[in-house]
Amino acid sequence: MFVVQERRVVDNRVFLLGLDDLYRSAMKRNESLELLRCAREVAWTLHIKPADVPVEGYYAEDKHLAEYFRLLRALQTEPNTRVAAVERLPAYQRLYEVTSSRLFGRPRNEAKLLPVGHDALSHALQKLAPHWTIPTLIAAAEQAAREMDDYSLVGLAARTQDPVVLAALRESVVLYAQVMLLGKIVLPPIVEWRVDEELASQANRFIGAFHALFPQGRRLPAATAENAQDYWDACDEKAIVGRCVRVGYDDRRNPVMHYHWGINRSQGPLEVEEFWAPEIWTTERYRRERAYHAPVEDVRLQGLDGIRDVEL
Repeated sequence: MFVVQERRVVDNRVFLLGLDDLYRSAMKRNESLELLRCAREVAWTLHIKPADVPVEGYYAEDKHLAEYFRLLRALQTEPNTRVAAVERLPAYQRLYEVTSSRLFGRPRNEAKLLPVGHDALSHALQKLAPHWTIPTLIAAAEQAAREMDDYSLVGLAARTQDPVVLAALRESVVLYAQVMLLGKIVLPPIVEWRVDEELASQANRFIGAFHALFPQGRRLPAATAENAQDYWDACDEKAIVGRCVRVGYDDRRNPVMHYHWGINRSQGPLEVEEFWAPEIWTTERYRRERAYHAPVEDVRLQGLDGIRDVEL
């Protein structure tokens, strides 16, 4: 017999992947219950049907989440001229409160019924368009997060300059499972907190805003050393392989081209693959078709027929 005491380090990546998983678990409940009821009422009042669009992210995992995704997508396309018909409804007021929250960046109305969040990555994409590459966007997003005082989930990720974290937090993360070893006396692990002080401070603003928005929901642990184990347990890098998120599009082309980031593990360590496509790629499709294949050299167009060269 010999004694083993494992040392676990909660660094910026572990912390943020853990925070994202904890946030996701809490948010799914809020969306599938309270916010779905609100979206149904507003859509019914305005005679709006769910949008016929691909269901992205974790919303494809559950029919209620998928319904909420399609309803909100439909409401987001409605002009603000329709606000008068629903502005007195508590359901609309709640949806507006949620979509205007700094949890998602700075709200942009764009003359629509509901605003969308403009975070550090959105700012970087806007600033660098149409010349999008991972290195330039990572650097620009980090700068934007500080200049904008962006403590949204994406803003926190941008501060790390870690493309895997930034891509994952734009999509969402699942759980981490701890495996115990037989034949050893295992002492409780030593968990070290190595999260940057500024990042933790900004994260606590995000956590506080989340609790204010959903006071009756599941609580997120504070970003402190005392809660390092919670974030370690919630982080699972293996589970984010194949996450794919559309971060921008170019409507100057026909058809419209969509710019994606996908988390790829063809070479061993996690990498982020960038690619353009004439349709929206979901996590489910990317995980099935590309996550474990080497990133393509020509990433300008990836369509239904494979990789094709196009003139930009």
